Amino acid sequence: MKRVKPWAWALLVIILVVAAMTRFYKLEEKSLWSDEIATIATSMGNSIDPEAFALRGDRFDPSHPVPASVYLSKATQSHGAGNWGQTAEVLKANVHPPLFFMLMNRWIHQFGLEPGTLRIPAALFGLLTVGLMFALALKLADWDLENFQGVRREGFALLATAFMAFSAYQVDHAQDARQYTLLIALALSACWLVVSLIQCQGQSLWRWGLLALLLAAGLYTQYFFGLFAAWVVVCLLVFGGRQKRVWQGTLACCVLVLLLLLPWGSVFGQQLVFLKLAGHYTAGLWNPVQLPEKLWRIFCEFFLPENKAGKLVPALVLLAWGAGWGWRRAQRKQTEAGADAGKTIGLSTVFSPVLALILLWLLVLVGGQIGLDLLKHSHTATIRRYLLLASPAVYLLMAYALCAVFKECSAGRMRRWLPLMITTAMLALMLGDTWHYLHRDHTASDEFRLAARQINGEAHPQDLVLVSKTGAMAVGLAYYLKPTTRLWGIDVPTATTLASGSETVKGLTAVIGQLPESAGVWLVFSHTGSSTRNRLSGLLTDLGYRAGPEQKVPGVRLTRWVKIPE
Repeated sequence: MKRVKPWAWALLVIILVVAAMTRFYKLEEKSLWSDEIATIATSMGNSIDPEAFALRGDRFDPSHPVPASVYLSKATQSHGAGNWGQTAEVLKANVHPPLFFMLMNRWIHQFGLEPGTLRIPAALFGLLTVGLMFALALKLADWDLENFQGVRREGFALLATAFMAFSAYQVDHAQDARQYTLLIALALSACWLVVSLIQCQGQSLWRWGLLALLLAAGLYTQYFFGLFAAWVVVCLLVFGGRQKRVWQGTLACCVLVLLLLLPWGSVFGQQLVFLKLAGHYTAGLWNPVQLPEKLWRIFCEFFLPENKAGKLVPALVLLAWGAGWGWRRAQRKQTEAGADAGKTIGLSTVFSPVLALILLWLLVLVGGQIGLDLLKHSHTATIRRYLLLASPAVYLLMAYALCAVFKECSAGRMRRWLPLMITTAMLALMLGDTWHYLHRDHTASDEFRLAARQINGEAHPQDLVLVSKTGAMAVGLAYYLKPTTRLWGIDVPTATTLASGSETVKGLTAVIGQLPESAGVWLVFSHTGSSTRNRLSGLLTDLGYRAGPEQKVPGVRLTRWVKIPE
């Protein structure tokens, strides 16, 4: 860091300012969505998962309509600041480890539940990842002096940092009150330590201890961090060579991580039981034909999620760099074969150490996720947030490729202005996508607030609001409804729930039959709840109600039914 040129510091400051502006831009503007509602509930020590209630012989929804404030309290009631035992108890029937929720417990008790303040920790971690990317890229450049000398050292670091800062994908996650940016910050810090340990041949006790703490913290944040931890072990063993200290340090680090995870072992065991019973968390189809296309779309989304034409830019950069790299390897093949005849050829000798590390990062994270999907027959590899930990490797790969193209230009093989134009175009397109997200798509997930606004403006005081997808959806709607609005969630776990003569249908019939003539019934559904909507619509029709016009907001459909005069 001491050898960074003044001009690079100036550009880094500009990048950090832009990153801060985008990540903190109107944090309060968009309404909370389902996962953020779950963050509040879990952090406060509450469960809002109907299936978790059902598995212990309980029910999330009351047996009759209640004021919206009652539903809201199911998520927001406090069990005391720092009551992490209650958070752990809730997570026994969940799919997440506790660290982020424990941090949010203290934050919520200190600063409240307003969406803007609720998202500040994620935004702060998101800004931290930008600075950590610069430090990591510099560390990688110093590890590969053959390819990163002079201006290319700072150029590589600034390019990777700019990609991280300007990506609409990263901005989106930094404005989401979830654990994703914390996860990336931990991964980048751990990667910096891995490279540092390789460079010093494992002769640093404090680095090993800090690496173990970071890996344990990552596993306490999200279980998918286990794939990143596996990559860390692979990197240490591959690039550490035959250094005894590296092998011993890696083993000691793994043992320390396991010891740090022991307090969570009993809760994790109960989570596995819950996952086995609650199959909806791993449902889906894995299509090997579509997978390469979907992975490429996610790769492009790290850079240019909305700009379809702009997706060609990463492809062109990678193809140009790959062709040049292959040509140079072919030219040196005979010479290297003679010089290295008695030498073992490994990954670090075929590629530069930095490139080998980046490719291993992608191989383990993406390949590991696909392997997990094959084992459990799901499609999570095609869900962008589950490949979040692969995104820093993608930014580093693109920065590496562009620096290689710049190097070719300095040798006179290409026009000097071409890579500069490509880089400028890519950064400009990324900023354009970020602007598009912040100004147009920023409130695309405002279903709870928009639906509640519609109901608050048109509902009769005696109206009943039925929510078909209960849990986070019912609580999220209650967050924005008038506190006195009568709300009732209808959990529909099976097709027989709404069968004729079922207990649910009997309860609905009795409640709706007691409504005043002037009162209406609001049906609120997610867009995927068509079968439930049809059954409830048929029930209301049989009870003498007529549907008003269906209104759509992002993610939600709502209809007000009124009594047909006799």
